[in-house]
Amino acid sequence: MGPLNCTANSLHILLRLLASKGIKTQQLPPMDLPADALFNSRSRIAVSQLLHLLDWAQEQLPQQNLALDYGLALALHQPPLFSTLAQGCTLLQQDNLLSQLFSLHREDDGETCHIELRWRANPALDAQLPDNVLDVVLAWLHARCLPFIAASHNDIQLYLPHTCEQPQRYAAYVPLTIRSNAPFLAIRLPQRLLHAEADPHNLPTLQHQMPPRASLMATSKAANLLRHDLPEPPSLEVLSRALELSERTCKRRLQDSGTHYQKLLSELRLIQARDWLQRRVYNVTQLSAELGYSSVANFSKAFKKWCGYSPSQAHQVKADAEHSVAEAQNKQLSEVDA
Repeated sequence: MGPLNCTANSLHILLRLLASKGIKTQQLPPMDLPADALFNSRSRIAVSQLLHLLDWAQEQLPQQNLALDYGLALALHQPPLFSTLAQGCTLLQQDNLLSQLFSLHREDDGETCHIELRWRANPALDAQLPDNVLDVVLAWLHARCLPFIAASHNDIQLYLPHTCEQPQRYAAYVPLTIRSNAPFLAIRLPQRLLHAEADPHNLPTLQHQMPPRASLMATSKAANLLRHDLPEPPSLEVLSRALELSERTCKRRLQDSGTHYQKLLSELRLIQARDWLQRRVYNVTQLSAELGYSSVANFSKAFKKWCGYSPSQAHQVKADAEHSVAEAQNKQLSEVDA
């Protein structure tokens, strides 16, 4: 296996992240980089150089979740990479950096899909999956897959190949049920999610600046913390502490992203409610109680304002949409056959 390289854009994203944490370029350790690496985003650099810099920065800021922040920042800088999770699995098996780091193994039983990412041995990297690589990959994968899993976090399990002493530190990046000491990094999810297409309505309305500013990073983490416990969400004060921000700064970061605490929480609850109603997991009364609404009437009013139809119509609207898609596909096939 040849040397593992990535584009210098990955380095630029890391340098911007470190700058936001107070580490200036002149403070960085010596690195063996191509002459144009700092101004040419397409220049190629060794992955090992990037990981050594990340390790060094983590030593300077031991209380920061730098690798998780870096994985999230990488994802927020990228355009959509795949249209379904099944397509994403296919891409992970093609020739790219991730497929050089991991081999993908997938098992389906008709209801559940089990996906294992097995670390590949490489002379340039550690024989065992390094913790910083694990954290980067986890935060990146979750953010890239979020449009497909946004209302299904309770149905997904994440298996980590080491002891997870502080599982709560993942809540702002990967708000899933986590089990540790597994043979491989693995994800278990309902098979129905594999072929579901991304729905813009599955994500809260945010302003996505390019490159993403600190406000979008903070808001993305805030949304994950709220997803982690929608029935009894953390207050703005508790949320701010979890993000290591003052309450005033937290409010400003949310506002800079085009939202605020109550709006973000309401949208996340309604996204979850729509999914449960469409799949008939709960009826309207059960759902309003499950998501912490003060009354069924308040929930129904908020849902209709957001969706444009009443909660009782959610399942039929979904069925009609699926029927229309199926008819369009059948029409296309008929035209091809003709």
